[in-house]
Amino acid sequence: MRRLLVIYTYIFLFISSGNSELISATNESVKNNQNQLNENYLYKLPTTDYIIGVGDKLNISVSRDIPELMTVVTVDGEGTIYLPKLNRVFVKNLTQTELNNLLNEAYAKFVRYPNVEVLVTEYRPIRVQVRGEVENPGLHTLEGAFSVLPAEKIKDGPVLKGNNNALEYSYKGLSYFFPTLFDAIRASGGITEYSDLSNIKIIRKNNLSNGGGKITTEINYESMMKNGDNSPNIRVYDSDIIIVKKREKPNSMILGQASLYNLNPKFINVFVTGRVNVPGTYEIPQASVLTDAIALAGGSKVVKGPLTFIRFNSDGTYDKRKFRYRNSTKRGSYKNPKLKNGDLIFIGESFATATTQIIGELTSPLRGIVSTYALLKVLED
Repeated sequence: MRRLLVIYTYIFLFISSGNSELISATNESVKNNQNQLNENYLYKLPTTDYIIGVGDKLNISVSRDIPELMTVVTVDGEGTIYLPKLNRVFVKNLTQTELNNLLNEAYAKFVRYPNVEVLVTEYRPIRVQVRGEVENPGLHTLEGAFSVLPAEKIKDGPVLKGNNNALEYSYKGLSYFFPTLFDAIRASGGITEYSDLSNIKIIRKNNLSNGGGKITTEINYESMMKNGDNSPNIRVYDSDIIIVKKREKPNSMILGQASLYNLNPKFINVFVTGRVNVPGTYEIPQASVLTDAIALAGGSKVVKGPLTFIRFNSDGTYDKRKFRYRNSTKRGSYKNPKLKNGDLIFIGESFATATTQIIGELTSPLRGIVSTYALLKVLED
């Protein structure tokens, strides 16, 4: 008993010593941060500020002492707005700071001490290109900002916040979340087991004050998924190009992490037809294999003829397999593959009958993935 007491005493002293060192290090870090924190922090404006475009709604105040020069305008299709005294002016491709400065110069002819304030109150939808190793690469449209509060609860006061997967902005009590890299990848259908998230390339339009053109950065998004570091989850802007590189070898672990972080959809849609009891489109869990989809379709009838499996790849190619169906085939194997969104399964069915059925019954979840022309071309090969 005495020996146990001595052991517990050493353990307590060891833990206490470790905690005191941790507290000491933390306090030192806080002191250093406090010493570095000064008025200059307030002027750390973003170098890649939001660029105004067609559809943005702006609240413009020239001077708070002159309410008749306050106006709310929407950027029209030509990139212009109408302002008191200035009439029609071109504002497209300007940041808020740039527009502030230019309007201060323009209104100096009419107002002694103009103090222009430009605030974006409604953000236009943005379009981003997601290329490379994602399930559905291409041009994707995201909401410029989306709200989680009903409009009737609007109050005064802009506030900036942050959360795990989006940047939050509040204006008049209406909270907005800005689309981020997470949202762009998710809109592209998520990642594959070959996606290299450690080096995602983003190409962005540069603002005019910094010379225009394009700027490029590379982001390690994998650190966020492994360590919970949210800093790589940056806001995406209109016309951003996001490139996800491809690994040489598959990494099945990354798909599990993607599902955990909700980066990949938890369910996919596949089409099963032919000699099954209930043919049609099925929503199945992400990790499902071919035999799972057939079982969900009520199982196969007496099979006459081979099974044909078709997958449309993100690069425009397709994978077409033809083999005898056995429900005992190893999961994840060539004849019992792990399924992806948009996969087509034909069991013991003639191509003519299958084509007619799929064109007639293909539901909306698959229409964006499989075109009639693409299907006919594959079946003819």
